[in-house]
Amino acid sequence: MQRIYIDTSVFGGHFDEEFAEHTIPLFERLRNEEIVLLFSTVTQDELETAPEKVKELVRSKPPLLNSI
Repeated sequence: MQRIYIDTSVFGGHFDEEFAEHTIPLFERLRNEEIVLLFSTVTQDELETAPEKVKELVRSKPPLLNSI
C-alpha cells in the first residue's frame, strides 16, 4: 500500500478552495484504504490545536493515520 508523508497544511487544505482540488481526492483515497498517511509528532501536536473542522477530518478517517 502506498504511504504518503504529509504535514499539517494538507489537513487544512481540505477546507481551502485553492487546495481542495488536490486534498479532497487524497482523503477519499485514504477513506477507500488505497493509501496510508504518515505524519510527524510535530504535526500531531499541531493538529491538537487546529480548528475543530480539521480535528473532525482527522477523527473521521480509518485508523490508517500513523505518526512517525
